Amino acid sequence: MSLNKVMLIGNLGQDPVVRYLENNRVVCNFSIATNEYYTDRNGEKKVETEWHSIEAWDQLAKNLEQLHIKGYLRKGTQVYVEGRIRTETMKDKTGAEVQ
Repeated sequence: MSLNKVMLIGNLGQDPVVRYLENNRVVCNFSIATNEYYTDRNGEKKVETEWHSIEAWDQLAKNLEQLHIKGYLRKGTQVYVEGRIRTETMKDKTGAEVQ
C-alpha cells in the first residue's frame, strides 16, 4: 500500500496565472508560501518560509480563474490546497537535469 497526499495552508505568493491550451485544456499555476515559526538555541524567534509551486488543470483551473476574477484569490490570500506531490525534472541547455 502507498499514499501520495499533501495538505497545505499558506498564502498565495502571486496571483493565479491561467492559460488555455490546445484541445480545450486549461492550466492554472500559482505559488504558496508556508511558514514555520520556532525559537533557536539562543532564544531568538525565527521563521522559515517554504515555497510550493501549484498546478491545477481543466475544470479546477477554470474554477480558480473565476475565484480570481471575483477577487477571492489574490496575492497574499490564505488558501488551503489538497493534492498529491509530483516531482518534475527539467534539462538545461547542456542537457543536464535540473530540479
